[in-house]
Amino acid sequence: MDRLPIAPFLMTLAGLASATPALPQGLPETAAALVAVSLELDGRKAALYPAPDGSGRYYVEARKGSRYSVALANRTGERVGVVLTVDGLNAISGERAASRGRMYVLDPWQRTTVQGWRTSLQEVRQFTFVDERASYAARSEKANEKMGWIEIAVYRERRAFVRWAPQGEQPPRPVPIESEGDQAGRRAAPANEAARDSAEEAAPKLRGNAQARAYPGTGWGDRAHDPVVLVSFDPESEPFERVSLRYEYRPALVALGVLPSRVPPRDRLWERDRAEPGFSQPPRW
Repeated sequence: MDRLPIAPFLMTLAGLASATPALPQGLPETAAALVAVSLELDGRKAALYPAPDGSGRYYVEARKGSRYSVALANRTGERVGVVLTVDGLNAISGERAASRGRMYVLDPWQRTTVQGWRTSLQEVRQFTFVDERASYAARSEKANEKMGWIEIAVYRERRAFVRWAPQGEQPPRPVPIESEGDQAGRRAAPANEAARDSAEEAAPKLRGNAQARAYPGTGWGDRAHDPVVLVSFDPESEPFERVSLRYEYRPALVALGVLPSRVPPRDRLWERDRAEPGFSQPPRW
Protein backbone atom coordinates (compact mmCIF):
# COMPACT_ATOMS: atom_id res chain seq x y z
CA MET A 1 0.00 0.00 0.00
CA ASP A 2 1.27 3.42 -0.86
CA ARG A 3 2.09 5.72 2.00
CA LEU A 4 -0.05 8.77 2.44
CA PRO A 5 1.82 12.03 1.87
CA ILE A 6 1.61 13.27 5.46
CA ALA A 7 5.21 14.42 5.90
CA PRO A 8 5.04 17.41 3.52
CA PHE A 9 1.93 18.62 5.33
CA LEU A 10 3.73 18.45 8.67
CA MET A 11 6.69 20.29 7.20
CA THR A 12 4.37 23.02 6.00
CA LEU A 13 2.94 23.44 9.48
CA ALA A 14 6.43 23.62 10.91
CA GLY A 15 7.31 26.27 8.37
CA LEU A 16 4.26 28.30 9.35
CA ALA A 17 5.15 28.02 13.02
CA SER A 18 8.67 29.26 12.42
CA ALA A 19 7.38 32.17 10.37
CA THR A 20 5.62 33.86 13.29
CA PRO A 21 6.69 37.47 13.71
CA ALA A 22 9.71 38.04 15.90
CA LEU A 23 9.30 39.61 19.30
CA PRO A 24 10.29 43.28 19.61
CA GLN A 25 14.01 43.96 19.81
CA GLY A 26 15.52 46.43 22.19
CA LEU A 27 18.04 49.15 21.43
CA PRO A 28 21.57 49.13 22.85
CA GLU A 29 21.49 52.86 23.63
CA THR A 30 19.30 55.92 23.45
CA ALA A 31 19.12 58.17 20.43
CA ALA A 32 20.62 61.47 21.53
CA ALA A 33 22.08 64.66 20.12
CA LEU A 34 24.68 65.18 22.84
CA VAL A 35 24.99 62.15 25.13
CA ALA A 36 24.01 58.57 24.33
CA VAL A 37 22.89 56.50 27.32
CA SER A 38 22.97 52.75 27.80
CA LEU A 39 22.56 50.38 30.72
CA GLU A 40 24.87 47.51 31.62
CA LEU A 41 23.31 44.71 33.63
CA ASP A 42 25.80 42.44 35.40
CA GLY A 43 28.43 43.51 32.87
CA ARG A 44 26.24 42.96 29.80
CA LYS A 45 24.47 45.63 27.79
CA ALA A 46 20.74 45.65 28.54
CA ALA A 47 18.04 46.06 25.92
CA LEU A 48 16.20 49.39 25.97
CA TYR A 49 12.59 49.39 24.73
CA PRO A 50 11.02 52.62 23.43
CA ALA A 51 7.78 53.48 25.25
CA PRO A 52 4.72 52.29 23.29
CA ASP A 53 2.87 55.52 24.08
CA GLY A 54 5.34 57.62 22.09
CA SER A 55 6.48 59.59 25.15
CA GLY A 56 10.14 59.25 24.15
CA ARG A 57 11.27 57.44 27.28
CA TYR A 58 12.79 53.97 27.33
CA TYR A 59 12.05 50.87 29.39
CA VAL A 60 14.48 48.27 30.71
CA GLU A 61 13.83 44.96 32.43
CA ALA A 62 14.98 44.91 36.06
CA ARG A 63 16.23 41.66 37.57
CA LYS A 64 16.24 41.36 41.32
CA GLY A 65 19.74 41.13 42.78
CA SER A 66 21.51 42.21 39.59
CA ARG A 67 24.02 45.05 39.56
CA TYR A 68 23.68 47.70 36.90
CA SER A 69 25.61 50.73 35.73
CA VAL A 70 24.77 53.70 33.53
CA ALA A 71 27.06 54.22 30.52
CA LEU A 72 27.36 57.74 29.09
CA ALA A 73 28.94 58.61 25.74
CA ASN A 74 29.58 62.23 24.76
CA ARG A 75 28.82 62.48 21.04
CA THR A 76 30.18 66.01 20.66
CA GLY A 77 33.47 67.89 20.54
CA GLU A 78 32.44 69.93 23.60
CA ARG A 79 32.54 69.29 27.31
CA VAL A 80 29.08 68.58 28.74
CA GLY A 81 27.69 68.25 32.25
CA VAL A 82 25.43 65.33 33.09
CA VAL A 83 23.06 65.26 36.08
CA LEU A 84 22.14 61.65 36.83
CA THR A 85 19.16 60.95 39.08
CA VAL A 86 18.04 57.48 40.15
CA ASP A 87 14.72 56.97 41.94
CA GLY A 88 14.46 60.75 42.06
CA LEU A 89 17.78 61.15 43.92
CA ASN A 90 20.98 62.74 42.63
CA ALA A 91 23.50 59.91 42.13
CA ILE A 92 26.35 62.05 43.51
CA SER A 93 24.79 63.80 46.50
CA GLY A 94 21.97 61.36 47.27
CA GLU A 95 19.61 64.30 47.66
CA ARG A 96 16.17 64.81 46.16
CA ALA A 97 16.54 66.34 42.70
CA ALA A 98 14.68 69.59 43.35
CA SER A 99 17.17 71.69 41.37
CA ARG A 100 20.09 71.13 39.02
CA GLY A 101 22.33 69.50 41.63
CA ARG A 102 25.79 68.02 41.25
CA MET A 103 26.88 66.62 37.91
CA TYR A 104 29.47 64.56 36.07
CA VAL A 105 31.52 66.38 33.42
CA LEU A 106 32.41 64.53 30.22
CA ASP A 107 35.31 65.64 28.05
CA PRO A 108 34.81 65.84 24.27
CA TRP A 109 34.04 62.38 22.84
CA GLN A 110 34.51 60.78 26.26
CA ARG A 111 32.77 57.60 27.37
CA THR A 112 32.31 56.79 31.04
CA THR A 113 30.31 54.46 33.25
CA VAL A 114 28.59 55.43 36.49
CA GLN A 115 28.56 52.35 38.71
CA GLY A 116 26.61 53.57 41.69
CA TRP A 117 25.84 56.06 44.44
CA ARG A 118 28.95 58.20 44.98
CA THR A 119 30.25 58.17 48.54
CA SER A 120 33.62 59.89 47.92
CA LEU A 121 36.00 60.88 45.13
CA GLN A 122 37.31 57.31 45.20
CA GLU A 123 34.34 55.03 45.82
CA VAL A 124 30.71 54.34 45.01
CA ARG A 125 28.05 51.97 46.30
CA GLN A 126 26.93 49.93 43.32
CA PHE A 127 23.47 50.28 41.81
CA THR A 128 21.57 47.06 42.52
CA PHE A 129 18.01 46.07 41.65
CA VAL A 130 16.07 45.27 44.81
CA ASP A 131 12.42 45.40 45.81
CA GLU A 132 11.19 48.94 46.23
CA ARG A 133 10.87 48.75 50.02
CA ALA A 134 14.59 47.82 50.26
CA SER A 135 15.78 50.60 47.95
CA TYR A 136 18.25 53.29 49.00
CA ALA A 137 15.53 55.93 48.64
CA ALA A 138 13.10 54.04 50.89
CA ARG A 139 15.75 53.17 53.49
CA SER A 140 16.84 56.84 53.54
CA GLU A 141 13.22 57.97 53.95
CA LYS A 142 13.43 59.77 50.61
CA ALA A 143 11.02 57.64 48.58
CA ASN A 144 9.13 59.76 46.05
CA GLU A 145 7.04 59.66 42.89
CA LYS A 146 10.10 58.95 40.70
CA MET A 147 10.76 55.45 42.04
CA GLY A 148 11.75 53.25 39.09
CA TRP A 149 13.10 56.16 37.05
CA ILE A 150 16.64 56.82 35.80
CA GLU A 151 16.92 60.35 34.42
CA ILE A 152 19.74 62.15 32.65
CA ALA A 153 19.86 65.92 32.12
CA VAL A 154 22.65 67.15 29.81
CA TYR A 155 24.00 70.69 30.14
CA ARG A 156 26.18 72.53 27.67
CA GLU A 157 29.02 74.74 28.85
CA ARG A 158 28.57 78.51 28.64
CA ARG A 159 32.04 78.95 27.12
CA ALA A 160 32.51 75.70 25.32
CA PHE A 161 35.91 74.25 24.57
CA VAL A 162 35.55 72.41 21.25
CA ARG A 163 37.71 69.53 20.10
CA TRP A 164 37.08 67.87 16.76
CA ALA A 165 36.88 64.11 16.51
CA PRO A 166 39.93 62.36 15.00
CA GLN A 167 39.67 62.24 11.22
CA GLY A 168 37.83 59.20 9.96
CA GLU A 169 36.44 58.31 13.39
CA GLN A 170 32.66 58.06 13.53
CA PRO A 171 30.43 57.17 16.47
CA PRO A 172 29.32 53.51 16.27
CA ARG A 173 25.86 52.92 14.88
CA PRO A 174 23.43 51.32 17.34
CA VAL A 175 22.54 47.71 16.55
CA PRO A 176 19.33 46.19 17.95
CA ILE A 177 19.87 43.75 20.79
CA GLU A 178 17.56 41.55 22.74
CA SER A 179 17.47 40.47 26.36
CA GLU A 180 17.74 36.86 27.50
CA GLY A 181 14.00 36.84 28.07
CA ASP A 182 13.41 37.92 24.47
CA GLN A 183 15.70 35.20 23.14
CA ALA A 184 13.77 32.60 25.08
CA GLY A 185 10.49 33.97 23.81
CA ARG A 186 11.24 34.22 20.09
CA ARG A 187 9.53 30.86 19.53
CA ALA A 188 6.31 32.08 21.15
CA ALA A 189 3.35 33.37 19.18
CA PRO A 190 2.78 37.13 18.84
CA ALA A 191 1.34 39.02 21.80
CA ASN A 192 -2.36 39.62 22.08
CA GLU A 193 -3.26 43.08 20.79
CA ALA A 194 -4.81 43.93 24.16
CA ALA A 195 -1.35 43.65 25.74
CA ARG A 196 -0.29 46.69 23.75
CA ASP A 197 -2.73 49.09 25.40
CA SER A 198 -1.47 52.44 26.55
CA ALA A 199 -0.33 52.95 30.12
CA GLU A 200 -3.63 54.67 30.91
CA GLU A 201 -5.67 51.72 29.64
CA ALA A 202 -3.45 49.32 31.58
CA ALA A 203 -3.92 51.22 34.85
CA PRO A 204 -6.92 49.15 36.06
CA LYS A 205 -4.92 45.97 35.53
CA LEU A 206 -2.06 47.40 37.58
CA ARG A 207 -4.38 48.42 40.41
CA GLY A 208 -5.98 44.99 40.43
CA ASN A 209 -2.65 43.22 40.81
CA ALA A 210 -1.02 45.79 43.09
CA GLN A 211 -1.12 43.52 46.13
CA ALA A 212 0.45 40.56 44.33
CA ARG A 213 3.10 42.34 42.24
CA ALA A 214 6.51 43.42 43.52
CA TYR A 215 8.12 46.59 42.19
CA PRO A 216 11.84 47.25 41.88
CA GLY A 217 14.00 50.02 43.27
CA THR A 218 17.73 50.72 43.30
CA GLY A 219 19.59 49.52 46.36
CA TRP A 220 22.78 50.48 48.22
CA GLY A 221 25.14 47.83 46.85
CA ASP A 222 28.73 46.78 47.47
CA ARG A 223 31.65 49.21 47.48
CA ALA A 224 33.42 49.74 44.18
CA HIS A 225 36.58 51.68 43.37
CA ASP A 226 35.61 54.43 40.93
CA PRO A 227 37.91 57.49 41.22
CA VAL A 228 36.94 60.93 39.90
CA VAL A 229 38.38 64.43 40.19
CA LEU A 230 36.80 67.82 40.78
CA VAL A 231 36.81 70.19 37.79
CA SER A 232 35.48 73.65 37.02
CA PHE A 233 32.42 73.73 34.76
CA ASP A 234 30.01 76.61 34.10
CA PRO A 235 26.76 75.08 32.81
CA GLU A 236 23.98 76.83 31.00
CA SER A 237 20.91 77.60 33.08
CA GLU A 238 18.72 74.92 31.45
CA PRO A 239 19.53 71.42 30.19
CA PHE A 240 19.89 71.04 26.44
CA GLU A 241 18.77 67.42 26.50
CA ARG A 242 16.88 65.04 28.78
CA VAL A 243 16.74 61.25 28.69
CA SER A 244 14.38 59.13 30.81
CA LEU A 245 14.63 55.39 31.48
CA ARG A 246 11.99 53.40 33.32
CA TYR A 247 12.76 50.05 34.91
CA GLU A 248 10.29 47.41 36.03
CA TYR A 249 10.22 43.66 36.54
CA ARG A 250 9.10 41.73 33.48
CA PRO A 251 5.45 41.13 34.55
CA ALA A 252 4.94 44.88 34.87
CA LEU A 253 6.49 45.51 31.45
CA VAL A 254 4.02 43.01 30.01
CA ALA A 255 1.11 44.74 31.78
CA LEU A 256 2.25 48.10 30.38
CA GLY A 257 2.36 46.69 26.84
CA VAL A 258 6.13 47.16 26.53
CA LEU A 259 6.81 43.42 26.21
CA PRO A 260 4.49 40.71 24.87
CA SER A 261 2.90 38.22 27.20
CA ARG A 262 3.88 34.59 27.12
CA VAL A 263 1.62 32.29 25.12
CA PRO A 264 -0.02 29.46 27.13
CA PRO A 265 0.95 25.89 26.22
CA ARG A 266 -0.96 24.14 23.48
CA ASP A 267 -3.43 22.08 25.47
CA ARG A 268 -6.80 20.61 24.45
CA LEU A 269 -8.61 23.90 25.05
CA TRP A 270 -6.11 25.64 22.76
CA GLU A 271 -6.82 23.07 20.02
CA ARG A 272 -10.59 23.33 20.45
CA ASP A 273 -10.57 27.12 20.34
CA ARG A 274 -8.63 27.14 17.05
CA ALA A 275 -10.21 24.03 15.50
CA GLU A 276 -6.78 22.55 14.85
CA PRO A 277 -6.43 18.81 14.35
CA GLY A 278 -4.73 16.65 16.93
CA PHE A 279 -3.47 13.10 16.67
CA SER A 280 -5.10 9.83 17.56
CA GLN A 281 -4.27 8.52 21.03
CA PRO A 282 -4.55 4.88 22.16
CA PRO A 283 -7.88 4.07 23.84
CA ARG A 284 -7.73 3.80 27.64
CA TRP A 285 -10.31 1.00 27.84
